[in-house]
Amino acid sequence: MKEVVKKTLAVLVALVASTESFKGCGMSKAFLLPNNKENREKHIEVCKKLQEFSEANNKFPMSLLVYFAVGKNAHRLPVFKEGYTAIDEKKTTTILAWLKLFAKHCDAPNLARNANVAHALVRVYENHTTSTKKFKEMLANVPKQKNWGNLSEVVAALGVPKVKKSEVAAEETAAVEVAVGA
Repeated sequence: MKEVVKKTLAVLVALVASTESFKGCGMSKAFLLPNNKENREKHIEVCKKLQEFSEANNKFPMSLLVYFAVGKNAHRLPVFKEGYTAIDEKKTTTILAWLKLFAKHCDAPNLARNANVAHALVRVYENHTTSTKKFKEMLANVPKQKNWGNLSEVVAALGVPKVKKSEVAAEETAAVEVAVGA
């Protein structure tokens, strides 16, 4: 009897990262055509970086890692099969560091791999601040609990304002203009 191996996203990324042939990597036949050579090369490089980030962070779950490293739909198989084109290494490094800080603050190591916490931190990064210093200031007010029910709870605990980063920047620019003009 033939053994069936379930090809999870982590398995597929590892296969691509370790090969240049794509045989058995779940990619579409169109992706293997010569005119897609550049896309294949980008996909291989992104998969290698993802594999490095995962390994360097105690085999961080790939389906969660791609969410903030590649894109919000990157965990879906059809998106993988289209090929990843880029990875945001700065954002990935920052979110992984923030997850560790959050887990340490709450004295709960399992929170460093919690999807709700990760999604909340992505929201902070994308809509509020990319500064670790500001994140630490926000974190200081977070209750030290080991279980977080949902994304909204984490966002509220961090005190994330409802205004987006671009709106905050516009308000700050207007305030400076008023101060300078006065």
